[in-house]
Amino acid sequence: MDYSRIRPADVQVGQALPWDVFDSRGLLLLSRGQVVSGDTQLERLLEIGVFAESAALERTRGTQNKSKMTIGSARPPSVLNMFDGVRRKLDQLVVNLATHVEQQTLGGAIAELAAVIENGSRYDPDVSIAVVLLRQEGRYATRHMVNVAIVVRLVAVSMGLAPEQVRSVVCAALTMNLTMVALQELLQQQTEPLSPQQREVLERHPEDAVALLQRAGVTDEVWLHAVLQHHEHLDGSGYPAKLIGDAINPGAQLLALADLFCARVTPRAYRPAVSSNVALRGILLERGKGIDPVLSGHFIKTLGVYPPGLMVRLINGEVGVVAKQGSKANCPIVASLIGPRGAPMTLVLRRDTALELYAIRETVDPKEFSAFVRLEAVWGDTARLTEA
Repeated sequence: MDYSRIRPADVQVGQALPWDVFDSRGLLLLSRGQVVSGDTQLERLLEIGVFAESAALERTRGTQNKSKMTIGSARPPSVLNMFDGVRRKLDQLVVNLATHVEQQTLGGAIAELAAVIENGSRYDPDVSIAVVLLRQEGRYATRHMVNVAIVVRLVAVSMGLAPEQVRSVVCAALTMNLTMVALQELLQQQTEPLSPQQREVLERHPEDAVALLQRAGVTDEVWLHAVLQHHEHLDGSGYPAKLIGDAINPGAQLLALADLFCARVTPRAYRPAVSSNVALRGILLERGKGIDPVLSGHFIKTLGVYPPGLMVRLINGEVGVVAKQGSKANCPIVASLIGPRGAPMTLVLRRDTALELYAIRETVDPKEFSAFVRLEAVWGDTARLTEA
């Protein structure tokens, strides 16, 4: 009788085994129908090397593969690839923006990119949030607009906005800084205070962006108002018009909050990135000042107290990345990547932080461990990166 080695994907914790499990000498370890009770037991089995009858193993693998397939596609789409494609196209659009032809087609091009953002964030919200926190490649200015668009779409849906409103605000996120891309790239590396000329361009950019959109034929009022007012604050301290309270469009308020969050979790030359849960805590503290409290509540509910992509250290010393929300708001599921002694783990093991052994001790600097985060290993095919 032939035997094959059991892979991590063959065994589900808490589910009955569909075959007998043997060690390398052929001794029976677990009988069919028994249950692997936890990650620790599974990790130990895989470490010593366990086997099952080849034919039985192949049958279950075939069943698993068929259950994961969708009609017309053997693999799910890569959300990571979708967002990378949007960023590259937005980069190219910015380069060609000075041409008359590009301006004439701007509205339609942005609407197409917004549709991709919507599809990707709908397909896998966890990977969508993780991309914002863990992927820092490419030009900052365009990457930031794409990140804001991802966050805006997720929160807008949570708020129950109509689909056409969601699309308008996503389009606004992708165009809010089109007229200050060069300045934004410069400011990303600048350590000294803004010059008077830079301040003028910064405070004028919402009006400049709206003027550009109107020249391109954009007439969507939700889109235009969101771009124009995304730096206004409820207390009147914003710009360009120093609007107060309800005078600020709700779409603009959502855009402003997503802009703030994405900026805080991105490092600058003059400061490191702020941990995403710290950024969310800051949003909570600012409720009622410059931020609408109901909106901030939706924002935090959508992203989670510990958003996917956040790097954390557990009580047992392991370091991992938040994979998804758990049974409790403050107890996410974490994919452990680094063992207690600082060595990379052979297997990516999911830890339920509601259990005392795997409770979160602290967040960690993503720069220290981001090299160990291979998105596909944590989230599967929707986070794979293939060649363009």
